[in-house]
Amino acid sequence: LETLLDRIRMNEEIKGIKIKRQEYKLQAFADDMVFIIEDPGESGSILLKEIDKFGKLAGLKINKEKTKMLIKNLTKNNQKKTRRNNGIANCQKDQIFRHMVKI
Repeated sequence: LETLLDRIRMNEEIKGIKIKRQEYKLQAFADDMVFIIEDPGESGSILLKEIDKFGKLAGLKINKEKTKMLIKNLTKNNQKKTRRNNGIANCQKDQIFRHMVKI
């Protein structure tokens, strides 16, 4: 998976968040990944294409049933549009918290 992660880090079309001139796009542990992207509409579709391209070569694919997006600073309309375009469900902040602390 390191090849995929490097391709995502180097892809300038995928916009991560910048903190003190350093851009962060992802965190990974084994086969679990968290992507931190600035524009889920544009960067999200480019990110998914990159993952799909790698998956075809490696024989892997995203399990969209288990994949969630936490979207901030988008209108409800744009959140729905983003979900429709990439087929990944939105996740509410309280759902993530419950999962992390195993309530």
